[in-house]
Amino acid sequence: MSPTKADFQVVLGQARELVRDQLSMTENVIMRVAKTAPAGISDRLISLFGRKGKRIRSTLLCLIANCGEHAPDMDRVAHACASVELLHLASLVHDDIIDGTEVRRGQITAHKEWGTQVAVLVGDYVLSQAMRCVIDEQARNIPVIISDAADKLIVGEIMELDHTGEMSLSRATYNEIIDGKTAALIDAAARIGGIMAGFDETLVDDCARMGSHFGIAFQIIDDLLDYGFGSKNLDKAKFTDLSNGLITLPLLYYFEDCDAAEHAEMEELVKKASEEGVPEKILERLNAKKSFEKAKAEAQDHLEQALQIAEKFPKNNFTEEIVAMFASMSDRGN
Repeated sequence: MSPTKADFQVVLGQARELVRDQLSMTENVIMRVAKTAPAGISDRLISLFGRKGKRIRSTLLCLIANCGEHAPDMDRVAHACASVELLHLASLVHDDIIDGTEVRRGQITAHKEWGTQVAVLVGDYVLSQAMRCVIDEQARNIPVIISDAADKLIVGEIMELDHTGEMSLSRATYNEIIDGKTAALIDAAARIGGIMAGFDETLVDDCARMGSHFGIAFQIIDDLLDYGFGSKNLDKAKFTDLSNGLITLPLLYYFEDCDAAEHAEMEELVKKASEEGVPEKILERLNAKKSFEKAKAEAQDHLEQALQIAEKFPKNNFTEEIVAMFASMSDRGN
């Protein structure tokens, strides 16, 4: 397989089309959660679930699940995908509260629409339903995988809060944070896909590592997009991380390459990042040190490692779409 560059959104659309029936069943499972919820929650969930994201995690799970010798059980795949997507959505509702985000997926965020207290509880309910989606799963390790992913998401978010504004943040700590808050759930989706494909234990572990590399690359690209680097038609505000004092990879590269005076100057700018004109000054300095290019190269390295693992899969249309997704990820613009 020789991956070729293409627009990520186009590739993702092709991938979703290839597993359309399973994703459609996933949406039915998700909407059933909303429609069977108690009064006061149901209408809010219907509204929340209607704001569909890119479904990257469930698409990847479906693609991997179909890479095996035999077609997977579509109902099992749909419930696993619903679990992953609901867990992701619950984390976004809570993240938006923590970050003070006002726009998500082009619409007002849950806490801005319903108030923080209700949004927290809606997020909790969605998290509970994510677990329920796989409660009857015949592979008893799958509920554990989902639970472990939820644990890592929460730990990653707490670590991020604990280290907010920490100008001496280490690369190891940064990696641990993004492994928890982003890579863990994609790792889980890929592992579950491998289980449903009927892969042996070694290849299932490879699937998880592949998902982790993809997830880390995804978060690094997100870090870049927050600065507007490579962005187009963003469905969230720029400089959110910067304004919240989050030290992401471009800044880490800058701090590695600058002298003491530049370090002190950047620290002062980051502290005032929410002030008008300050983000632009930060951008100018990061561009001068080629911090964005270095961060993008690191993301590309993770994608290359994910691609190497995908080479181990049986050769079919589903594998080709996985390869295409990985090959195009570094150039996604939203």
